[in-house]
Amino acid sequence: MGLWNGYFIAKLSLFYTDVIDFSIWLNLALAALVLVPLVKTRWRVLRLFVSIPAAIALLYADTRLPPFSRLLAQQQNVEQFSLSYVVELTSRFINPSTVLLIVGLFLLAYILARKLRLTTFVVLAIWPAIPLFQAWQHSLMQQQAPTQLATTPNASPASIAPPGASGAINDVAIDQALAAFYSTQGQRQVSFLRPDKTPVFDVLIVQICSLAWDDLLMTDNDRSPLLDHTDILLKRFNTATSYSGPAAIRLLRSTCGQTSHDALYEPTTANCYLFNQFEQAGFSKHLLLNHDGVYGDMLGEIQQFGGLNISPDANSPAKTQWLGFDGSAIKNDFDVLNGWLQRHPHNADAPQALYYNTTSLHDGNHPPGTASAHGSANQYGERVQRLMSDLDQLISTLETQQRPTLLVMIPEHGAGARGDRMQIPFMRENPSPAITLAPVALRFVGLEKTPRPITIDQPTSYIDLAGLLADVIAQDPYRNPSVTAATLAASMTSTPYVSSNEAVTVVRYSDAYYLRYQGGAWANYRYQ
Repeated sequence: MGLWNGYFIAKLSLFYTDVIDFSIWLNLALAALVLVPLVKTRWRVLRLFVSIPAAIALLYADTRLPPFSRLLAQQQNVEQFSLSYVVELTSRFINPSTVLLIVGLFLLAYILARKLRLTTFVVLAIWPAIPLFQAWQHSLMQQQAPTQLATTPNASPASIAPPGASGAINDVAIDQALAAFYSTQGQRQVSFLRPDKTPVFDVLIVQICSLAWDDLLMTDNDRSPLLDHTDILLKRFNTATSYSGPAAIRLLRSTCGQTSHDALYEPTTANCYLFNQFEQAGFSKHLLLNHDGVYGDMLGEIQQFGGLNISPDANSPAKTQWLGFDGSAIKNDFDVLNGWLQRHPHNADAPQALYYNTTSLHDGNHPPGTASAHGSANQYGERVQRLMSDLDQLISTLETQQRPTLLVMIPEHGAGARGDRMQIPFMRENPSPAITLAPVALRFVGLEKTPRPITIDQPTSYIDLAGLLADVIAQDPYRNPSVTAATLAASMTSTPYVSSNEAVTVVRYSDAYYLRYQGGAWANYRYQ
């Protein structure tokens, strides 16, 4: 096979080091194509025109990257990226050590081909070596599975099928369980009844782009003082998506059960809108961003599909903390929120509910005065620390003002800072547990602080949070001292793990996670 041996040796090395997958029969078919002896030059040239594109396509298919169609679907958003951010994203797909390994293997193949018939060894390394290797791996995983399930932090969320469910795990079984999940969710609803007395506290909901538990662990921020300064901490909250627009819509429609991704962009009933429910309970509605809301039509989606069809409050007085990947200004979080507090003083007879969206942690952000987004990934931990410090300062300010406020901090999704077997760091096409299991925290400012946060370890999502908010309004701990963070947390409901984007769905079924691209089959998702 000549230099083709180098191609297969490189791919086999990447497969055996768990960098890529390897389609046995397709690779054997390609090997057969290049092995067939051809005498006439024109046939050899034609074979090159066929085999080289086929080899490139097969290499991409054997990687764990999303289908190429998903990359094309993001073209409109990519066009808004600055050139420096495009360069940085491109560089992340290129691992220098991997490139050096491939070049070295090609050179080794070229040298050894002079003395050995490498083709025989290559074919044997594909068949039967790969099936035997995979069988050994499967046996090893079966032996280690109980330990992994007991020790892996992200392994506990409830599934759409009970652990150890009987029957074969196949596409039909998972499809039926997913359909049952959506049917059950369609019957769930939360109502904020107007209390006998007007609530005396405000509600500030801070939705944060790009922050998951895995990101906190990755950047050593999982023990941030901010988390200790909260009253209730949800440890297994599922954002159900890995993109901002859908996450905002899911939060703003959280008083009804979880829907499919497509249903987010279809009309729904007025009582599914969270801020309609706040208004019904006596709160006035407010909207605030620390960005312009242009990218991905974020503001438009909040207003049209999230049911918060009001104009955002101005953030222009605040200083610019970061520049986004598109060059737009991103304001300092504390400045923006503190400015809003000053413009909207507390009125015990007219409580206010604010939805605030921040993109301070978005990939590609960089400090003003720097001309490039290059290196933004390395600055992610710094941005996390800054945001958490700003929110901690917000709590201190509210306490100093003695302003009774329920502060809810909830991420849209994680950053994917670690990456996984199927996507590079900061890529969020697949809504994996590392991206969608996020820290959600509540702080009852104006009430006695709990010694330590009440942690909720059961799997939760948006409607469970909405139910907690409804209980807070109905029981009003600011009027009723017997109502505490502990008593409110005790009534928290639960939701099994299902996450989805436009063309990707991830579910927890029985004891494992499964992923499906639109139109494809379910596949076990070993994201760690």
